[in-house]
Amino acid sequence: MRTARMLAMACVLALAGTALAFAVRKAEPLPAPTRTIHMSMKEYAFNGANPTLALRPGERVRFVVTNDEETPILHNFRVVGLGVPCERALRPGEQREVVVTVPPSGEFAYTCCTHPGMGGKLVVVPR
Repeated sequence: MRTARMLAMACVLALAGTALAFAVRKAEPLPAPTRTIHMSMKEYAFNGANPTLALRPGERVRFVVTNDEETPILHNFRVVGLGVPCERALRPGEQREVVVTVPPSGEFAYTCCTHPGMGGKLVVVPR
């Protein structure tokens, strides 16, 4: 009976040590963005005409989105399919930064969550 208890205690301590090792392990920092793209949201468009943006596979891109409206219109920003969800809407003058890592291929929509039809495409082009 005593041997079984000691064996059980050893197993519990081994599991606790393994869990602690994973919890303490430092996460590797993500690489810095390689490019910054400024996106102005004004008059129900991004950068005036909702341009199609060409991105390279593996590139880390920082989007800096700014609500440049002069009236109290709220805007938002998301990228469908790249894990950039809708967040709190931006008031005029407010800005948000979003960083994405571009996948090997594909086309993705960037949109304003508040205004359907306001948005464009991100196209991954080979190197």
